Amino acid sequence: MLALALITPHPLLLMDEPFDGFDLRQTREMMRLIRGMAVLGRTLVLAIHQLADAERVCDRFVLLAGGRVRGAGTLDHLRARTALPSARLEDVFLALT
Repeated sequence: MLALALITPHPLLLMDEPFDGFDLRQTREMMRLIRGMAVLGRTLVLAIHQLADAERVCDRFVLLAGGRVRGAGTLDHLRARTALPSARLEDVFLALT
């Protein structure tokens, strides 16, 4: 199913937990493919619970907790909002929730 999603010509691709079930090498390869598609102009919306993975592959974030949006924007924007200038996404999430 993932291969079919990647080869479709649609400009927008929604993916739920795209790295589940992959080992480290496969996850890194998928991240490379996803970043490459974004560089080519495709918009990808990923639902990812592993914030370290999200930080490595995404350029904008919507952080949800308790059914509410707790923060949205680039990592730099979220860092500024939490006054944590060098924080990882996980720390920003914890600060906002």
